[in-house]
Amino acid sequence: MNLYLKLLSGSLRSRMQYKMNFLVSSLSYGLIMAVDFVLLAAILQRFDDVKGWNLYEVGLLYGISSVAITLYRVFGVEIHNFERYMVEGEFDSLLIRPVSPLSLLLTKNLDLSRIGGTAQGVIILVISIIGLSLESFDMLLLLLYLPVSIASGVVICFSLGLLTATLAFWTQRIKDFQTFTLYAPFNAANYPMNIYPGWLKIIFFTVIPVGFMNYTPILFLLNKGGNIWNLAWPPAVALVFLCLSLRFWQFGIRHYHSTGS
Repeated sequence: MNLYLKLLSGSLRSRMQYKMNFLVSSLSYGLIMAVDFVLLAAILQRFDDVKGWNLYEVGLLYGISSVAITLYRVFGVEIHNFERYMVEGEFDSLLIRPVSPLSLLLTKNLDLSRIGGTAQGVIILVISIIGLSLESFDMLLLLLYLPVSIASGVVICFSLGLLTATLAFWTQRIKDFQTFTLYAPFNAANYPMNIYPGWLKIIFFTVIPVGFMNYTPILFLLNKGGNIWNLAWPPAVALVFLCLSLRFWQFGIRHYHSTGS
């Protein structure tokens, strides 16, 4: 962990050499994501609710999902762009170093422009919480649990990203897979899971468990159903998927064939 923090600090310092680029990129990315939510809000304003969920309640789901995936993109940018290491043969250079390849990937680069998206998600969470009508106890429980929900979402997103990246050991290219394992599921997680057909909900609670990071706990926290176990599922599922993704990653490395570069 000490080595990881040192590598991370070096990467951060190198990225901050161009402060104006960081500010402009963060602002533009945050505005792009904000426009997405404004369009969603404009649609929801035409209706009283969507399957029993009002605008502020959907905003909670949207904010958690946005913060989770943007934080993953900040720290996991090299995992997300892993196909380059396969196509250009750069992975060999990581294997000859006395540090875990995964540690090197997580500290090699930081996509700080995504911080704007994280800030946008936090703002939406704040606005949604202010707009909710909850008892003081329920509000306190919601505020205390939000960091757990976001952390679980980041871990789930990282696990799905790592599982997808590992496929590159056999397929070389993973961009098309990411559409189905990251982009589409996390976009779907912006909305209540009860609006989707049964077969799709099964996928979002098993193979691609994005429903656990926000829908499952918020369902209980907003008194819409479930029980106290709804709060235990997100971290438990995140831990299980993290272990599976790390095991699959190690399996992929053992079956990696060098390009000879």
